[in-house]
Amino acid sequence: MRSMPTALLLTALPAPEPDDTATLVRPALLARGWHVEQACIDTLSLGPAGVAVRTASGRFHPADADLVWVLGFGRAATFLDKMQLLGGLNVPFVNRIDALLLLHAKYPGDLEGADFPQPETHAANSAEALLDVAEAGGGRWVLKPPAGSFGRDVVVADAGSAILAEAAHALTEGGRYALLQRWCPEVEDGEYRVLIAGGRIVGTYRRVGAPASPAANLARGGHAMMAEPDAIRDALALRAAAALARRGVRFAGLDIAGPWILEANVINPGGLATLTTLGDETVSTRAVDALLAN
Repeated sequence: MRSMPTALLLTALPAPEPDDTATLVRPALLARGWHVEQACIDTLSLGPAGVAVRTASGRFHPADADLVWVLGFGRAATFLDKMQLLGGLNVPFVNRIDALLLLHAKYPGDLEGADFPQPETHAANSAEALLDVAEAGGGRWVLKPPAGSFGRDVVVADAGSAILAEAAHALTEGGRYALLQRWCPEVEDGEYRVLIAGGRIVGTYRRVGAPASPAANLARGGHAMMAEPDAIRDALALRAAAALARRGVRFAGLDIAGPWILEANVINPGGLATLTTLGDETVSTRAVDALLAN
């Protein structure tokens, strides 16, 4: 019989970077008396003994874990295989597999009727269809891939511009889908990344984009600063957190600008490392405590 509960962290890389979520939450779990196993999600396999992964100590069966935390999808070509292997397990997940399947992209949803205000958003795998929408609506738009990260391939341009047309054709090449979202002028004053865990807000920082950058993403040259509590923003984040929890999401990063929730990031959202760098050295512990309490 095990003397302590076991958490399994499934990462995209065999050896996560020092600022990865897996690296930051591991010490917090250990400090709370948990044993931690870690494996690259691409090592998932199935045999007579069930689903297994390769860890530093050998083969481990996720069914033996008391908590499984998916912190990366690994190779895109085998995404569905891995989700099906994990989806058949009867173990607690930080974020349920069905939620990762349905909510990991940036498509908006009503989240069971919750107050989840998002800018006008369209999705299509046809550049012409997206450009027609922009032309009819006029004004400024954001074009981005549904499952992108780090601000890659995000374009902000006016309806009818050559920049928007070129980006729309590039993003939909080969029948891929792209998202077209109405530009929010509030973004010019910065976006707020709100980290939620177990239905609670565990940290918030403000991101301001670099000059001429289409996004406030830190990987695109933006910079971050600690954010003061804001009653309206926090209430919006908590309503979204409750709605996400009903769908099986207990850890996420919300991107908020003005009255809008621009995105809900449910797979390994960045933020713990940024808040730690900004001086919030207990944020990873608070996140783990919030998850273990719910």
